[in-house]
Amino acid sequence: MSIHILTTAPKLCQQLTQLLEGGQQAFHFYRDLEALITVLPKLKKADKVFYDLQLEPQLMAFDALRFGSKKTNLVAFELLLEGSTHSNCPKTAKHYFALSNDIRKSSVRLKQVLHEVDSLNAKKKRARKKAHTPKSPQVKSSGKQQANTPITLARYLTAKSGVMQELLVTIAGLAKRPKFILLCGEDGADFELTAHELNFRTNGDQCPLHIADPMRVEINEIKRKITPHTPTGYCYLGLSYELGALTIERLNNYLQQLSEAEIQAPRPCFILGHVDDSEGYLEKEVKALLNKFRELGETVEIPCMAERKEDVSLIAQSIFTTLRSAHPFLVTRMLSQSAIEYLEAQCAEMSYSGLVRIIRNSMSLTERDTLTENELKSFGDDSPTTSHLIESLADEKYFKNQTGAA
Repeated sequence: MSIHILTTAPKLCQQLTQLLEGGQQAFHFYRDLEALITVLPKLKKADKVFYDLQLEPQLMAFDALRFGSKKTNLVAFELLLEGSTHSNCPKTAKHYFALSNDIRKSSVRLKQVLHEVDSLNAKKKRARKKAHTPKSPQVKSSGKQQANTPITLARYLTAKSGVMQELLVTIAGLAKRPKFILLCGEDGADFELTAHELNFRTNGDQCPLHIADPMRVEINEIKRKITPHTPTGYCYLGLSYELGALTIERLNNYLQQLSEAEIQAPRPCFILGHVDDSEGYLEKEVKALLNKFRELGETVEIPCMAERKEDVSLIAQSIFTTLRSAHPFLVTRMLSQSAIEYLEAQCAEMSYSGLVRIIRNSMSLTERDTLTENELKSFGDDSPTTSHLIESLADEKYFKNQTGAA
């Protein structure tokens, strides 16, 4: 997989180089449209073409690239200045992201759009395979089993539903025998909260969960920070598709050199998140790392939101109240019952992070004192282009310094 970028702005070249360097995908810059058009026929389906929208008034090349890169993936991007409320994103753009003067915001948006493109290609590939694969019978979980699940309180997770109660029971069991953990779940699942819950159940947060930078994991530094603590400490590495090439190499080498004693009682215990069905677009080194985690540790499946309707109201109210506390300047003061009912009805189409983003974006951009179903529909468009645009505007307008942002 490779990324081909058309821009003439030195600042954007420098920023994108900083963001993409050390990642899993090679990248190339083009200053001339003709040079990029010459390359298009040679690109593979997994390759991406980035087009700087500030060139559009002079080149008017977006539609030409859109049709010329049909077998690849065209991503429109632009620099969105702080406080901006306007975007030049074309209506026909399937993929879009906004760069910011804040490198952290830009990094998150870039990772999101790369993952969206790759996961969309993987879905298309799975759909083709599914058309030729006979369906296997599914085993439904019985209501009686769920009813017998003991009610367990959570520190970080919202767990009113039966499936989340079962997850808490699993976590409680793992806390007694710490190991490497592979957390699997749908795209947007509450991976980090699950890692926090596991760490709390293991050591009561006496040794706080260490959150690593997935692009640059320093194993010796992590061991230095965690090992001195008496309780077992966990380190969350992030999601498998976020890992940088150097991180992947270091982790694979580290896991291969572990002794049997270190495998049975690892210090630190690493937790790796993995989006279900994403292995189709991951590099072979990442797949080897996933297999090593499965071999040495335990795999935990996080329930999808479609199974968690009972949790929706609690999640929504918690996020709403937290954002109100952090940002008292927000206009909206109440979350209506119609809004909660709408979210419950739509939970099968949402992930945990999707639910949080819809509430956050609606609160940021609405001018009404009560958040209703209409606001959620207006600011909850989950298409990649619209969601990136809405979130970028919300970021720059209301969360300029990121303090307390969701």
